Amino acid sequence: MATLRGAISGRQKLRIAYRHPDGTLTHRTIRPLRLENWGRVWTLTAWCELRGAFRDFRLDLIEEATALPGLFVDEPGKTLADLAARHT
Repeated sequence: MATLRGAISGRQKLRIAYRHPDGTLTHRTIRPLRLENWGRVWTLTAWCELRGAFRDFRLDLIEEATALPGLFVDEPGKTLADLAARHT
């Protein structure tokens, strides 16, 4: 979780290996935005570059997370404020 927290505060992109509940493994480059706890489950809300959309990733399904050298800056449509605006 330290890698994820560091990437969120440092605005650093991550490369993750994510095992979907059906067993499928995908590799994603994401912009991590926030961590949330839902009882026993932690999730990472991020902008997924593969899907071009916000996604929530369960931490227990992230098999590997590597911080990438590039930092990200806010872009229209890719911020937590944009996500929140979609739900109001």
